[in-house]
Amino acid sequence: METFGDAVTGDSNGVILSLELSPGSRKARFFSGYDPWRRALRCAVTSPPHGGRANRELIESLAESLGVPAASVRIISGAAERRKQVEVRGISREAVLDRLGELL
Repeated sequence: METFGDAVTGDSNGVILSLELSPGSRKARFFSGYDPWRRALRCAVTSPPHGGRANRELIESLAESLGVPAASVRIISGAAERRKQVEVRGISREAVLDRLGELL
């Protein structure tokens, strides 16, 4: 299994992703790497972390990358932190892992 599989839990109805967000980056990228120590997917957004703008960009980018509606994505913990737990409904763990493999 891919080394980043530890950051993705779930079943056929949805998944929870462990993410580490870098707001204010020069280039936005949903999957910019994997942190094995924290077992988290690295993500970068160009928006600053003020007023929830970085979180909104993360949700939109994640939804587009995984092919799900933005309404299916929600931050369940870490909304005010760099480390987040994000729930994505309507996609299986296997489909997420396949998509992450394509993005590498």
